[in-house]
Amino acid sequence: MTKGAGSPGDPGSRERLLTVARVRRHPDHAEVMFFEMARICRLPLGTPESADALRLLDGAIAARKPVRVRFLEEHGGVIEGVRGDDPGP
Repeated sequence: MTKGAGSPGDPGSRERLLTVARVRRHPDHAEVMFFEMARICRLPLGTPESADALRLLDGAIAARKPVRVRFLEEHGGVIEGVRGDDPGP
């Protein structure tokens, strides 16, 4: 059987292109809502990576542009990282 998109070993199955609807900050985490999802996702705070992720999420709201969101697990609700959707070189 071939490995397709969405299979457990596929790195793309944990990463999605999403449009940020809202970010609510709390002392130890941020709740992030996306237009494409019916659930509220959680971004743990307190690391340099989370500060960068919050900047990207805020910028995406202002620019109305999607970002690539990586989750800790497939179909999960905890955000591991965020990056802009520039295709790069």
